[in-house]
Amino acid sequence: MRARTLITRSAVTVLFAAAATIGMAPTASAATCSGSSCDGKNPSTYCQDDAETVKSVTLGQATLQLRYSASCRAAWGRITNASYDTRSQFTPSAGVHRNSDGREYTCAVATTGTSCFTLMVNDANVTSYAFGEWDSGAQVYSDRTGSY
Repeated sequence: MRARTLITRSAVTVLFAAAATIGMAPTASAATCSGSSCDGKNPSTYCQDDAETVKSVTLGQATLQLRYSASCRAAWGRITNASYDTRSQFTPSAGVHRNSDGREYTCAVATTGTSCFTLMVNDANVTSYAFGEWDSGAQVYSDRTGSY
């Protein structure tokens, strides 16, 4: 039984190596949604590989970003470096807003985290912006990015 398992594993390894060599292996960067089919989907599952920050603003120590994937033609909001004390500060949050119809998705930073990202909105032939809030304990920062 052990010899059969070893031979099977070796065969699978050889097949994957051969497929990768001739370009048949599946790639993680291929978008599996585009435009309107990305609405409400998780960007880390579908569109993270070619994502870029196209707009950003500072909210105290936190950074609010509008992220965009060209292959998916979709946008989402993300807030980073947004730690907080649950005893004296409210939960940091980010959102994304599509200008054409007002569709929005939001996220809130987990009590043990420092960042979050929203679900995606279709950004094909329309524009969107990110919005967010962060509480320093002494001041509340609230702003939005420009549209993209």
